[in-house]
Amino acid sequence: MSRTVRPRALARRALGAAVALTATLATLVTAAPAVSAAEPSDRCPAGKLCVFQYPDYQGAMKILSAGAPRLGADWNDKISSIVNKSGLWATFYTKPDYNTDPDYVIVSPYNGPIDLHRSFDGRYDNVTSSYRVATTEYEVVQGVPYMSWYTFPEVRRPDALPAAGQFGDMDNDRRPDLMERADDGRLWFLSGNGDANGVTKGRLIGGGWNAMTQIVRHGDHNSDGREDVFARDRSGVLWFYPGTGTGSLGARVRIGAGWNGMREISAAGDLTGDGRRDLLARDTAGVLWTYPGNGKGAFTARRKVGAGWNVMNQLASPGDMTGDGKSDLLARDGQRALWLYPGNGKGAFGARKKLPYAWPADEPVIATGDVNGDGHADFMRPIGYQVSLYLGNGRGGISRPQPDTLWDSAERVRVF
Repeated sequence: MSRTVRPRALARRALGAAVALTATLATLVTAAPAVSAAEPSDRCPAGKLCVFQYPDYQGAMKILSAGAPRLGADWNDKISSIVNKSGLWATFYTKPDYNTDPDYVIVSPYNGPIDLHRSFDGRYDNVTSSYRVATTEYEVVQGVPYMSWYTFPEVRRPDALPAAGQFGDMDNDRRPDLMERADDGRLWFLSGNGDANGVTKGRLIGGGWNAMTQIVRHGDHNSDGREDVFARDRSGVLWFYPGTGTGSLGARVRIGAGWNGMREISAAGDLTGDGRRDLLARDTAGVLWTYPGNGKGAFTARRKVGAGWNVMNQLASPGDMTGDGKSDLLARDGQRALWLYPGNGKGAFGARKKLPYAWPADEPVIATGDVNGDGHADFMRPIGYQVSLYLGNGRGGISRPQPDTLWDSAERVRVF
């Protein structure tokens, strides 16, 4: 026997400036219980997203796999019931062209049957005029699968940037770039060179990246002048992805197994002073290790930095924040404090310094190097609906947060 599906207000952070998700505008439909074989909703095949013209899953049925700005004359803007047996997200709008005024409804994957006419909300019955279908909640609301951020295309890094600051640029245009992984596993390249309005457009690197438990990058590790990426999969294997210098990645190379013994990995720049970029890793016992790079995308024998690092819940590598030409480390503890550990150029660190502001665990530090072209290491973090930029002063200090109001925040989206 089917049950009434009760709506609940969508309570989450807004997904962006273009579409404000509020309780008055959007409703998230939660999963419904399975129905018996005799139910009319069983007309919808397994693994499909179906809509019906009339209540109780009667009349014409349509299987959806892509969105449409208008429902079509044959349906005359009439959808009265929905069945979602698929892994897709869907948004149904009461106006054509994905217009959010006055209302729209978001249907989650494997939601089951929803009778708009009776069991849900009559406002949506017979008035659905457009719909989107996508593999992520973010895309089904925003219409694009990647986030936007405002960049300064006229700003470039200095030509003679010290080695410790030469990272974060994946397409070799002297601007910091970002990578974003959506919750469906697609990895996107977001260029630091925006359009005429300064807004970036994402480019797909590839799918399947949700198989990775950590993705890190920090400059050139194989001595070809291009930014590279390391990723650890669920089985604990660490992979090296050489950068192409165009915002994409080449064929991966296996580094080795056993990396699931590390709670966190951070690509850290040259910590040992030999001109090659290294890796930091904190194991489950709280011991921090340096893995010296060999300049060929792999590492030599690891060196112990010290114990007690299990009080930290994030490591980030900002480059040289103190102006001495050596790569430094940022670490956030469980009390929301962010600490700067100046590198000594020998694989270890000097006395730490506490940076201002509170740093919650759900607002990760994003280190991409110099953002504003002054040659000093900067970093970012998402706060609410926007990303905030913290400008380094080259002496170990940072500015007040500078918000980017075009940033689109979303749950389960990861930025690197």
